[in-house]
Amino acid sequence: MKKLFFILVLSLSSIFIAQGGPSIRMDPILVERSVRPGDTFSYVLNVENADKFNPLILDVFVTDFVEDELGTYQLVSPGSTPYSAVKWMKVSPEKLTIPPGKTKTVEVTVSVPRGISGGLYGAVVFRIHSEGGTEEGALGETVFEFQMASFLELVIKGTAQRLEAHAVSFKVEKSKKYMFLRQKVGENALVFTTTVLNQGNVHIFTKGLLILRTKQGRTVARMPLGGGRGVILPGAKVNLMSVLTRQLPPGDYVARAIVNYGGNRPVVAETEFSVQEAQLTTKETLEKEMARFLVEPQNLEIELRPGSFKSNVIKVVNRGKETIKLRGYVLPLVFDIYGNILPESEREEKFPWVEVKPSVFTLKPGQTRRVRLMMKPPRGAKGGYYADVIFKSEGESAHSEMGSSLLIFVGDKKKASKKGALKLKTLDVQKNSVGMDFLFLNEGTIHLNAKVEVVLNRLHPQVILEDGRIIPPKTEKLTVATLSGENPILPGTKRIFSFMVPMSLEPGEYEILARVDYGGDEPSVVKTKFTVVGGANHEK
Repeated sequence: MKKLFFILVLSLSSIFIAQGGPSIRMDPILVERSVRPGDTFSYVLNVENADKFNPLILDVFVTDFVEDELGTYQLVSPGSTPYSAVKWMKVSPEKLTIPPGKTKTVEVTVSVPRGISGGLYGAVVFRIHSEGGTEEGALGETVFEFQMASFLELVIKGTAQRLEAHAVSFKVEKSKKYMFLRQKVGENALVFTTTVLNQGNVHIFTKGLLILRTKQGRTVARMPLGGGRGVILPGAKVNLMSVLTRQLPPGDYVARAIVNYGGNRPVVAETEFSVQEAQLTTKETLEKEMARFLVEPQNLEIELRPGSFKSNVIKVVNRGKETIKLRGYVLPLVFDIYGNILPESEREEKFPWVEVKPSVFTLKPGQTRRVRLMMKPPRGAKGGYYADVIFKSEGESAHSEMGSSLLIFVGDKKKASKKGALKLKTLDVQKNSVGMDFLFLNEGTIHLNAKVEVVLNRLHPQVILEDGRIIPPKTEKLTVATLSGENPILPGTKRIFSFMVPMSLEPGEYEILARVDYGGDEPSVVKTKFTVVGGANHEK
């Protein structure tokens, strides 16, 4: 008898199964936690038998899961992944009987051992209990077993979290190759697919951008790359896709993928393609894996005297399985208001007094090359200067890119001015959330690393009771949130820090306290009071 399992894992909210099978609702499908080594915590899963006439018996157990290239979680054997949490997860009960139309709960207890770092992952699986065993039927029929899972994504705080991601391929294809796209966009839409490998020890959240340009540098389109949560588990390769439905004029084009994932620098991949007049065909990239390499350190702080000469060394490591050829060059380092490095086309062509030697070299698999940076600022230079040392792979149909940020101060660094100003830019109170955007301006002469802390308070006024007693006013702290930027804020530039609090505010008086610490003599503080009246907010 063949036995097939229906693994229902696609939704992140409650699941309902009908159509001749069991009717079940379960919540939550995804549990996210950040804990420290040695911690023990528990959470509850709710399972409802939506069948009003038949009881439901479920076996409950834990197992591992992996992520496929479509970003779908797939159940695998317990203990089969290097980031398995299964041995530290317990469920109670292990067999669940739910009467018709009723809900039962399962308690999951997780005991995190010491000496663990990065991320841990495990799934709690509910499978329809079968008393009949696995004997084959008279006709050798296939038996379908329904099962559903709740997934645990665990981050171990206070440990070494290695964030490392690479683009392993970048393809341009026609939509006719994808059955799930043909009915929606036809056969001639262009499909851009960047496959990203998470080579770190914790899951990452990706946010991709696709930029299309002509060979002459004119921007044709900017569009999101990928979708959904954008999560990639450690060791997983996931396709980030974008579809262009409008037809491009015949010609040669460059596609550039920029994928931010929480590291200091985004994953960058680039490929060329051409649109022919006859059938609008494309020069599709080869299936060969792209160059994977690291540049260390990713940030390098340097102090120089005007007119002096200095050299520093950075390391370039080939993390792939093929010999690669790299070319190094230097551009000005520029961030947008959100802290992302600007594309090369939006920056000046060259940083004047930093040179890379050697600028072209090859690396065998696993080989490390020490590359020297030669720096000589002019005699009249002073203050902060910022360079982006970029290494790009060559000799491939698609190119990958990594680099190092040079944070240079010319002069006496102790005399540098550290000054910044914070202000509340927007406040948006919705039915079930509060959104806040803070704008920080670096008013000093050196780069700053900012950490913003926000407190949301409710202000309860004084109340005089009928018997004359007075209840004094009080402040109720509702929530505290902190946010730090991965990249520094350069002198004279601004940075947005955005917060979203999933909370419904009742009518009343509220207060926002925001503080940014950036290494100056004193923090910058913002205090704002506002009133919620029937769901609307009014700042004071």
